[in-house]
Amino acid sequence: MYDYLFYFSLVAVTMALTPGPAMMYCINTSIDHGKRAGVLAALGVELGTFIYVMITAFGLATLILASPMIYSGLRILGALYLLYLAYKALPNQKVLTAKKAIKSKTSTLLTGILLNITNPKILLIFITLLPQFVPADHRSIKIFFFLGLVFNLCGLAANSSAAIFSHSLKYKLTHVTSAKTKKFISYIPSALFFLIAALALSFTIVSLAGE
Repeated sequence: MYDYLFYFSLVAVTMALTPGPAMMYCINTSIDHGKRAGVLAALGVELGTFIYVMITAFGLATLILASPMIYSGLRILGALYLLYLAYKALPNQKVLTAKKAIKSKTSTLLTGILLNITNPKILLIFITLLPQFVPADHRSIKIFFFLGLVFNLCGLAANSSAAIFSHSLKYKLTHVTSAKTKKFISYIPSALFFLIAALALSFTIVSLAGE
């Protein structure tokens, strides 16, 4: 059992360190609203992941994957939500948001939760990956929960670290970059969110066309 845990932890750490929409959100939140907000965003993301932990442990994820309509709808919803985040990450939208009010803790948490709930990749990870590391003689809800929590903690550590590092890097870049470079950098989060959303929609359309 401990061998399975060791190898699963290595896989979880590797996947947690791989940049994706969740890490992008945590970094962007930290840059705009501070380190605490970035860490809170990471917590929201992992709460969204934990919902999939529960779904997987109770076997409901298999039912979702068995329904092409539900799964395709989840993929499209996730891509559309990424487009929304791309729009909100635009520099002019950031200014408008700052003028209205500081981003609330509830909003930060909910955005992180929704971001991962609408990410079908997380569902696939738990359906295809988790069972591979559960020994046949240890298959139980408790084991699935435990491995899911390990995955959660690895993601929380990676996304929180990325948020804290990016916030610190922001102040260093402020003193060494030109106005044009700063303007260019300010569009990077939005561009990356849009690119990921476009790829997600493209893959969904191609897969639906092939069915």
